[in-house]
Amino acid sequence: MKNLFKENKYKLVSVFILVIAIFLYKSVSLITFAKNSAEKKYDVYTREVLEIPVLRSNLNLQEEDDTKSTSFDINSLTSKSVYIEDIDTATQLFEKNGERVLLPASTTKIMTALVARQEYKLDDVFTIPDIFQIDGYSIGLFKGEKMRVDQLLKAALIQSSNDAAYTLALNHPNGLDGFVKLMNQKVADFNLKSTYFENPAGFDNDSQRSSAHDLAIISKEFMKDDFLREVVGAKEDIISDESGVYKHYLYSTNEFLGVDESVVGIKTGTTEGAHQVLITQFNREDRNILIIVMGSDDRYEETSQLIDWVFDEFIWLTPEQIIEES
Repeated sequence: MKNLFKENKYKLVSVFILVIAIFLYKSVSLITFAKNSAEKKYDVYTREVLEIPVLRSNLNLQEEDDTKSTSFDINSLTSKSVYIEDIDTATQLFEKNGERVLLPASTTKIMTALVARQEYKLDDVFTIPDIFQIDGYSIGLFKGEKMRVDQLLKAALIQSSNDAAYTLALNHPNGLDGFVKLMNQKVADFNLKSTYFENPAGFDNDSQRSSAHDLAIISKEFMKDDFLREVVGAKEDIISDESGVYKHYLYSTNEFLGVDESVVGIKTGTTEGAHQVLITQFNREDRNILIIVMGSDDRYEETSQLIDWVFDEFIWLTPEQIIEES
């Protein structure tokens, strides 16, 4: 027996060292993950991040998962591209073709709004140019009508008004081309890899493009603005021209608003080429989640399923809890 031990002691020692090394590696990896995740912070709501989203399956919580509905198959989505992020920790929860270049449709208007907020004051007054030729959603602005920038932004974002988006762009000192150039300057500033704009409304164009991942970056910048965040959370509104004579009733194109109280915005998009696009930010159980679906056949149903899926699949824990559970 002693001889057997002598012959194999180096092998046994090697195995023991290997086991210890694997244990230490996993422990260090978990601690590093927890530390790095805790340090991630997206400062939209400027609250301290104490908990991190973790897949239940990674924590051997499968028994609890078995009690949940399994009717939704995330791989069955019709959306060509999907991106989901926990905003407060800047953690990607899921993506399907997140970098795929697709048509953004009217979600373009969130970038239009960002440039307008950069270039104009909310109480600036613009004269409506001759834009009767603008297709798609319109609130019926007419040539010569005078509207404040805040009213135009509400029209562009709540009812996805193309005439309002073009009015904002055409009134720029450098005209439509100058305004769109600024949109693409922001693309460069945000270091977006898949986005380019040809127009401020979202019309399909060979060059007009974005991705779910890029739209997430733009959306987070957008939601930092208190005024814009409030606008995209409105189900309806009434705006008027400077004289107060002409009123325009706005109804949100976002069907979630007023139905799901957890949804706080932000923008829809629909064209023949883009199909259905939807950027949704919701707050449930004090978690701020951003979901982008592009090229969808049923954006609302799929987004609703994805919202439920997030809370079925993820649990939020402190770094200490992650290590303990693991």
